[in-house]
Amino acid sequence: MKHIEAFDKIAASLIQARKQRRLTQAELGKRLSLPQSYVSRLEGCRIDSRITTIAEIARYLGLEIMLVPASMVPTVNALIGQGTKKSGRPLYRLDDADDEVAADEA
Repeated sequence: MKHIEAFDKIAASLIQARKQRRLTQAELGKRLSLPQSYVSRLEGCRIDSRITTIAEIARYLGLEIMLVPASMVPTVNALIGQGTKKSGRPLYRLDDADDEVAADEA
């Protein structure tokens, strides 16, 4: 089976979300009527799964799969805090607006 590097990120996100919810592969599989071995192969990128199955697992774990135009990936990453780590802060914060208001009033 041809390995797609982009799936590594999806699998890593699924693993992280599963662990944050303190679920084992067996527990996740049971809740979605999937064998633990299937969850293991999916997380290990050793299975070519249907997108509907991946979407079902993602939604159960509180994630949503979205297709983003390639040209917009840097913007989306910056908005969700995965942009460049130079500044160490998100692209926009609510308290930034408070600073602007205070400067305008002064």
